[in-house]
Amino acid sequence: MGLCLGVQAMEPGCGGTDTVAAVVQYGDNKLLEGGESLTDERLDQLLDSLCALPDAPADMIRDLELFKRIRSLDENGITAMIDSLFELDIVPYALVNEINLYASQMPTAAEVRGGFALPWYSGLDHPADEIYGAWNTTNPNAYGPLPGAMDSVVLVQLTDQEELCGFSMPIHGVVTSRFGWRNGRPHNGVDIDLQVWDTVRTMFPGVVRFSGTYGGFGRLVVVRHYNGLETFYAHLHRLKVTPGQHVDAGQLLGLGGNSGHSTGSHLHFEVRFKGVPVDAGRFIDLRNGELLCDTLVLAKTRWSYAAYPLGTTFHTVRKGDHLSGIADLYGIGIQHLCELNGITRRSMLRVGQQLLIAAR
Repeated sequence: MGLCLGVQAMEPGCGGTDTVAAVVQYGDNKLLEGGESLTDERLDQLLDSLCALPDAPADMIRDLELFKRIRSLDENGITAMIDSLFELDIVPYALVNEINLYASQMPTAAEVRGGFALPWYSGLDHPADEIYGAWNTTNPNAYGPLPGAMDSVVLVQLTDQEELCGFSMPIHGVVTSRFGWRNGRPHNGVDIDLQVWDTVRTMFPGVVRFSGTYGGFGRLVVVRHYNGLETFYAHLHRLKVTPGQHVDAGQLLGLGGNSGHSTGSHLHFEVRFKGVPVDAGRFIDLRNGELLCDTLVLAKTRWSYAAYPLGTTFHTVRKGDHLSGIADLYGIGIQHLCELNGITRRSMLRVGQQLLIAAR
């Protein structure tokens, strides 16, 4: 039994039928009663508090963790997850209901195809002023979140071959921390190990919006790119660019260091859209520093954006799945699969767990 988001209903007084939006429910149970909103922040608060209990409710914790993972699933992935839940000996109907309610607000494949394609802003002194507003060189966090009428599904063209605009990793090195929650707090970027004085380069072509010292970031450079994204490069030792300077992909921005709130020399870099951090690991292979796609899908949620490459396959773990079999199924290496999803060869897979597979 899969996901169903529409039913046929007779309109009173009419001989025909209309398709109306509906959400399939199995009983009245949900993970949380009272209609409480299950945002990412609220989920993490609940999980932290439940795990701290002497008699932690294992089933509740499992369901909440599983529900949190669906934020990066597409429509087909959510359907596959629900199918896998119905194969269990005891069907978690409360979890199925919660997923169905969430899925009713997610974009369909057709909506993604018809999403707003963000224009390439190579002809402006300040890229993407139309969507960001006034150019601000004093506050890195000046923008966002700024939801707009066209923001439900945004298609971001990452590079432009006609303009000879490419991509470069800021630095090649060991990834020490990925995007997500760390020690109970959100980690909005990716940390890469480096030595002081190592060269840090810009990801995409664009214009430097901020270059200076800012709080825990230490010495920081922010670049607004022609594709509409912004990138942050923090904890630098030396700054080599100034606001308003045009930079190409791979151009020197600064030298690596340990400034600001940092426990060792490394680069902390973030990717943001309208001030909202998105997971760079969703469109960059952090193992080899290559793009996974040409176009990035940003699907707006209540508080952020679900980011995934256009055309990328998502695998939902079913009973009997193992890393070797999944890797063979998609023709990729086990190590690549692990690094792409931030897991190890010894990680336990759970039914319903979603794994990102690089686009072919």
